[in-house]
Amino acid sequence: MSFQQQDYLLSANKYKIPESIYESPGIALGENLVKSVLLSTDLSYIQNLSADAIMTVHPFDKSNKLDQVIIEFSRKPVICDIGGGLLSEERSIRLATGAFEAGASALVITKPTPPEIVARIRSEIDGPLVYTVMFEAEDIKGLHQAGVDIFNISTGEFTPETVASVRELVPDSVIMANGGPHDSTIRATIETGAEAIVFNPPTATEILRSIFDNYRNNID
Repeated sequence: MSFQQQDYLLSANKYKIPESIYESPGIALGENLVKSVLLSTDLSYIQNLSADAIMTVHPFDKSNKLDQVIIEFSRKPVICDIGGGLLSEERSIRLATGAFEAGASALVITKPTPPEIVARIRSEIDGPLVYTVMFEAEDIKGLHQAGVDIFNISTGEFTPETVASVRELVPDSVIMANGGPHDSTIRATIETGAEAIVFNPPTATEILRSIFDNYRNNID
C-alpha cells in the first residue's frame, strides 16, 4: 500500500495510514492503546493522518519548544526525540526532562547509545524510554537491562528479522517497528513480534507530485 496507488493520486485527502497496521496488538502509553505511530514533525500530517501516536524524530537540533508545540497541537501521545548517541549526555538529559515537563508520553533515543548512558538517562526520568535499533549489532540485552522500555526497530528490509531476534533475546520487551508502506511487510513485521507499527509517510513533495502528475495526465 503506497501513495502511488490510483486512489492516492486523486486527492491528498484520500491518503491514509494503511489499515493493516491496526492488526497489531498495540502497546500501552499511559491510558492509550497505541497501534500506529506517525513519524513526523509536520503539523499538516499530524492533523490529517489519524495515527494513535506521534514520534518526532528529525535530523535537526532538538528543542523542547518544538516538543511542546506538537504535544499541544496533536492532542495525542507524543514520543519526543532526545537524540542520544553523538549528542552530549547532559544535553540529552535536559531535553528528556524538558520533554516530560512539556507533556511527552515517552522519549526516543535515535542514535547508537551505549547502555551506561541509557542507564544515566533512565535514572533521571520517570516515563517510558524508547530506543531505536538501526543495526543488529546493538547490545540489546544490555540496553534492556539499562532501562529501555520499548525497542523501536528500524533496520530497513531486515526489520522483520530484527524484530524476531530482539523478541528472542528479550522475550519480555515491548517492540514497535517500521513496517514500511506495504501491507505485506507490515504484516510480516507484526507476525514476527512487533506490537505497534511506526509509519514514515512519503514527503509532501512526493504526494503533491503524484497529484499534479494526475492532473496533467487528465488534461485534454
